[in-house]
Amino acid sequence: MGVIARARAYIYDRAIVGMTAGWYRAVLARLPVGAHILDVGIGTGAALLANADLLADRDLQVTGVDIDTAYIERCRSEVARRELSGRVQVHLESVYDHTGGPYDAIYFSGSFMLLPDPAKALRHVTPLLAAGALVYFTQTFQHARAPLLEWFKPLLGWLTSIDFGRVSYEPEFRRTLATGGLEVETFERLHSSARQCAVLVVARVREPSSETSASAEEGA
Repeated sequence: MGVIARARAYIYDRAIVGMTAGWYRAVLARLPVGAHILDVGIGTGAALLANADLLADRDLQVTGVDIDTAYIERCRSEVARRELSGRVQVHLESVYDHTGGPYDAIYFSGSFMLLPDPAKALRHVTPLLAAGALVYFTQTFQHARAPLLEWFKPLLGWLTSIDFGRVSYEPEFRRTLATGGLEVETFERLHSSARQCAVLVVARVREPSSETSASAEEGA
């Protein structure tokens, strides 16, 4: 990994992990003991590995995917250094190409609204879930429209070469989940300020309505 790539990974960890390590802990603590989880957008893995005690205590297995080569290289190195290769597997791969599973949970740690087509990602990964398994999201939302921040976040990404994504709003997020075939089961605020909040959302695959099922049977 070159100097610039190492610098990007270092900046990512310093800028992001202080917040996202707590997000991971909130999600991992909710998972069933022995669960196998798909971590979409695992990044450098620092936030996950900050919770290595929970991985061991709850006997969790993690498959992580990310499209950033520098992040994945750093993640693999840290996983090996901590001797967690038997518990954490990492792939340089787009979520749209992933074909693993079945998974007991899928987790998007702030990565969901960064995707070019989030609803398509949901339609791709939800068939990889075990029966009754849930999808977890941690995300920040602005309480009101923030045009200046909408302009600044892409600029910050260009300046640092780290994708901070775009400003997200709760109504848009909920619509995207519905389009992707999910329904919200739990919506919990982790932190809140005057301008934004960080939330943990748990969603399940929406079952076909009785009317839809009846129509399908009549059509058959």
